[in-house]
Amino acid sequence: MDNAVLIALIKVASTYLASAIIVLWTIPVINHIARTKGLLNAPGERTSHRYKTPNLAGIAIYFGACVSVLFFVYDYLEIFKIVFLASTIIFFIGLKDDIILVTPWKKLAVQIAVAVLIVMANLRFESAFGLFGVEQFSEVISVVVTIIFIVSIINAVNLIDGVDGLAASIGSLILGCFGLFFFINGLYSWSIYCAGFLGALAVFFLYNVFGLRNKTFMGDSGSLLLGLTIAVTTILFWETNANKDFSLTFINAPAITLAVIIIPVFDVVRVFAYRIVRRTSPFSADRNHLHHRLTDIGFTHFQTTMILTAFNTLMIVAALAFSLFLGTIWTAVVLVVLALFCVFWINRVYLRKKSTGGVKV
Repeated sequence: MDNAVLIALIKVASTYLASAIIVLWTIPVINHIARTKGLLNAPGERTSHRYKTPNLAGIAIYFGACVSVLFFVYDYLEIFKIVFLASTIIFFIGLKDDIILVTPWKKLAVQIAVAVLIVMANLRFESAFGLFGVEQFSEVISVVVTIIFIVSIINAVNLIDGVDGLAASIGSLILGCFGLFFFINGLYSWSIYCAGFLGALAVFFLYNVFGLRNKTFMGDSGSLLLGLTIAVTTILFWETNANKDFSLTFINAPAITLAVIIIPVFDVVRVFAYRIVRRTSPFSADRNHLHHRLTDIGFTHFQTTMILTAFNTLMIVAALAFSLFLGTIWTAVVLVVLALFCVFWINRVYLRKKSTGGVKV
């Protein structure tokens, strides 16, 4: 193994461990403060937990990931400065919402501002990969598409944070795939970036799913931050595949990208479409997300998380397999059909159980 690769691997592993240790140490402290000050998430109509639970683990995730990454990252520093500024802003608006609530329009305004910052770091969609005959987005379309995408992903990840372990599990799968891709292509600092969040999410997952005395939720401070991180790495993955100078790139990168982030993307599109068809606000709260459907059918939080994570993994494998003999558009069509079949099956079981009074709401 080349010395540079070995050193990079050690830094990636060290970032992961440092982040995990910070989160392991800080969550009990944060939980103690939250319980002392009464900063707890109470059970409600759309929640599944029975007891008041601390929801400030996003603080631990933020410090664990950011401190470890800033300590080990060593290039793309100008870009990282802007990315961490954006991360800090989105973290604090999420934290404020966790504690005293923020109106949806204020959160949206901050998300747009953060997306603009990311664009200013020159992280934006530029290549169209020849889709519908377009090779390159114009600058205006590139900026608009990127801002819409970042805001959408931030909210999509926030919306899947509805059962124990789901956001952490899906987030880990996505960042694990992107982190490995970056490492193979020599983008070591971006692998370190992913590793920082992976270490934080791994420890958070244990507290969130298996925690008793120290059970905790990531809150908006964590889910909005995770959404931004996924958006940034997705854009970088997309644009890296457009550069054929790297050792590993995918011709069908748009389809592969869809497969990697399909759970948050498909769920938010499905729910918004459902609400619009029923002539209700796309932003209204309900229990029509996939994870709600699965838990209402009778699956536990852990089972629901494993089912959706396994499905996301299957979509990635399917995309890689179909990309060997299908073009980008047809690969994407296959993925959408598989996702629709999954939703059809879940809804069918849900409606059957509901008709017999077997739905657990």
